[in-house]
Amino acid sequence: MKELHLKAVKAYIEMLSIHIDTKTTDADFHKDSEWYYETLFEVAHKIWEKYVDLWGKLSEITLDEKKKKANAIIENIRKEIENYKENNKVSLGTEDLLWSLANDLENIEWSSKAYIK
Repeated sequence: MKELHLKAVKAYIEMLSIHIDTKTTDADFHKDSEWYYETLFEVAHKIWEKYVDLWGKLSEITLDEKKKKANAIIENIRKEIENYKENNKVSLGTEDLLWSLANDLENIEWSSKAYIK
C-alpha cells in the first residue's frame, strides 16, 4: 500500500502543478482542476491512513521525534519565507503575501511547540 500511496501523492503534486500553471491561461479549467487536486489529495491521504489502520508503519522514529520534526518542518519553511522576503527585492503585494504566510505558519508553529516535551 505504501507504493500505491506514493503514486497517489505524485498524482496530487502533478495535478496541483497543472492547476496552478493554468491560473492565468484558462480560468474555467483552473477552477475545475481545484476539485481534481483536492480529490487526489484525499485519495492519497485515505490510502496512507488505511495503511496505518492496518498496522503499517510510515516511519521508525518515535512519537516525540515526530512531534519535534513536525515543529521543525513548520519553523524551517517560515524562516525560509522570512529570509526570502528579507534577501530579495519584492513588490509590496508580494511582501504582504509573504508576511501573511509567515504569520499563518507562526501560528501553527506555536501550536506544534505545545506537543513537544
